[in-house]
Amino acid sequence: MPTKSEATLREVFATGGRATIGVLAGLQVLDSVDGVMFVVFAPEIRASLGIGTGAVGVLGALAGVMVAVAALPLGLLGDRRSRTKIAGVATFVWAAAAALLGLVHGLWQAVAVRIVAGAGKANEGPIQSSLLTDAYPRQVRGRVLGLHRAGQPLGIVIGPLVAAAFAAAIPAQHEPWRWVFAFLAVPALLLGIAAYRLPEPPRRTTTGGTFRELRKIRTFTGVMVALGAFGVSVTTVPIYLTVILEEQLHQGAAARGVITSACAAGGLLGAALGGMVSDRLFRRSPGACLHLAAGALAVLGIGFAAQAHAPDVTTYVAIGVLTQAMTFAGIVPLSLVVASVTPEEFRATAFGLVGAFTAVVGGLGGAVLTGVAEKIVGAQGAVVLVAPAASVIAGLVLVRTAGHVPAEVVR
Repeated sequence: MPTKSEATLREVFATGGRATIGVLAGLQVLDSVDGVMFVVFAPEIRASLGIGTGAVGVLGALAGVMVAVAALPLGLLGDRRSRTKIAGVATFVWAAAAALLGLVHGLWQAVAVRIVAGAGKANEGPIQSSLLTDAYPRQVRGRVLGLHRAGQPLGIVIGPLVAAAFAAAIPAQHEPWRWVFAFLAVPALLLGIAAYRLPEPPRRTTTGGTFRELRKIRTFTGVMVALGAFGVSVTTVPIYLTVILEEQLHQGAAARGVITSACAAGGLLGAALGGMVSDRLFRRSPGACLHLAAGALAVLGIGFAAQAHAPDVTTYVAIGVLTQAMTFAGIVPLSLVVASVTPEEFRATAFGLVGAFTAVVGGLGGAVLTGVAEKIVGAQGAVVLVAPAASVIAGLVLVRTAGHVPAEVVR
C-alpha cells in the first residue's frame, strides 16, 4: 500500500476533488485548441478579411501578447479576490470573443476581438496554477500540475483534427473558420460556468508588499532569470523552425499543421513524466527539481539546433517529439518549485510574473537576438546560435539556484 507521502492520484482526487483539475485542464486544452486553430485557418482568415500575410501573423500573435500583458494584473487580483470567480469571468470573456471572431469583417474588428480573447485566456498561469497548488496536497502537486500542463500539447494534437472536420463538413464558400470559432464558444461557456462554481481553497490573502516579498525569495529570483533565458529560446525559435520547415523541407501549411500535431505528442509524455518524477524528486530533495529542469532545458536548446538541420521530415518530427517532451519536462518541475517557495498569499502574482517574464523578457529579447543572428547567418544558423546558448544559460542559472530551495520551501 502506498504511504501518505506516496499517495495515488485517486486518493488525492478524493481530497482535492476531480472537478478542479478536470475543469482547469479542460480550459487548458481549449486555450491551446484556439491558438492552433487560428494557425491552421490563417490562410482562409487572411483571404476572408482581405489582409496580408504580415497582418494575419500579427493578428495571430495578439492573443499571446495579451496573455503576457494581462497575466500580472490578474495575478495581483487573484491574491486579493476569489480565483474561481476570476477564472469563470475570464472564460466568459474568452467565449464571447471566440463567438465574435466568427462575425468580424475587417482587420480592426478582428484585432479588437483577439485582444479581448487574450485578456480572457490570461488567467491560465496566475489563477489556474495557484488554484491547483492550494487545492491539492504537496506530495502530488507535481503530478497535478503535470496533468494541467498536458492540456496544452493535447490541444495542439486535437486542434488540427477539429479544424479538418469543420473544413470537410462545411463548404468553403460558407467559411468554415467562422463556424469553428463559434463552436469553440460553447464548451468555453460551459467550462466558464463550471469554473465559476468551483470551491475556492482556503488561504490567506494579501493587502500589499507583494513584489518586495517575492524579491526576498532567492529561489524565485533565480527562476525568473532562468525563465528570461528560456523564453529567448522557446518563444521565438519555434517560429524560425516553421520557416525552415517550409523553405528547407518544402512543407505546405496543411502538412505543417500535421507535423506540429505529431511533435506535440512529445509534450504529453514530457508533462506526464515531469509531474511524476518531480513529486519523487521533491520528496527526496526539493532542489533536485531544478536540476531536472536544468537538464531538460539544456537538451531542449540542443534539440532545437539539431531540428533546424534535420535532413527530412521524419527526422524533424523525431527530434520535435523530443524537444516538446523536454519543454514540458522542464516547465512542470519549475512550476512545482515556484508553488513551493512562494507564500500562498502571493502565489497568483508569482505565477503571473512567470508568464510575463517568459513572454516579455524572453520573447522580446529572443525576437531581437534571433532576428540579428538571422541577418548574419540565416534562419538555420540563428537557431543554432541562439537556442543552445539561451537554454544552457537557463540551465546553469537553475543549477546555481538549486541550493537555495530547501531553506525557502514554505512549510
